[in-house]
Amino acid sequence: MWLLPVLAAAKGGATFWLARKKLNDDDVPVARDLFAAGAPRKAMAIWAHPDDEITCAGALAGMAHGGAELTLVYLTAGEAAKDTGYSRDELARVRRAEAQAAGEHLGAAHVEVLAFPDGGLPRSDGGAAKAAIAGLIERFQPSLVVSFDEKVGFYGHPDHIQTGRWVREVIEQGAPSVRRLYQATLPKAMIALAMKLVSAFRDNYPQVPEDGLPAPSVAVNIVAHGRRKRRLLDVHASQAKVIADVQPYADRVPHWLYYRLFDREYFTLAIDR
Repeated sequence: MWLLPVLAAAKGGATFWLARKKLNDDDVPVARDLFAAGAPRKAMAIWAHPDDEITCAGALAGMAHGGAELTLVYLTAGEAAKDTGYSRDELARVRRAEAQAAGEHLGAAHVEVLAFPDGGLPRSDGGAAKAAIAGLIERFQPSLVVSFDEKVGFYGHPDHIQTGRWVREVIEQGAPSVRRLYQATLPKAMIALAMKLVSAFRDNYPQVPEDGLPAPSVAVNIVAHGRRKRRLLDVHASQAKVIADVQPYADRVPHWLYYRLFDREYFTLAIDR
């Protein structure tokens, strides 16, 4: 596997820069943040589980520490995660606390952890879930919402897919404060790498490319927030095994090197109005 030798190479080496170019899609424009021009700088990120915000933590931290009002929303407390050593009730308490700590770490102004069933969102009351999402949007008035796509849910998790579907439906049907909905995605080279390294992708991601993630329309450079993103991984201590899978080698390589290779987070613009 070529990734570990590349990460071990000295910063500035030709091999490193070639690898970074190979992973990224330079045809995707890089933006400072995701806000529409002139829109109120209020962002809301809506996820299925505490720790899902890691997906685009660099961009979220950049907005919050750049003066934007950030709200993190989790539809579940993540109580169904396996092999943690906790009962479901204990794990819910632990992960709610981790979500609050993650919000503080990222600079979020508000953190909302709802009580829909972890692992059961596709079978949940969609009307109640969408009403809860709509109510939070009405309460906090974000101009920007970030979430999962409704097709793959980043790597195929049913809760992620359902979250993305509900969020999109709520915004399409109302939510007048929202100017833009962005969905987290990846370029083709990063998907190919994830299929080799990340069991969550290998086990769940669609095998037919046309059924996969939407193409990215914008990227955000996260180098300035690499340390913050790396430390966020430790905030979710109960999920260390899962995080080690989805952020391969992040625990073995200095953050300043790791997030110079994986220096961008990618998004597709799902709604723009």
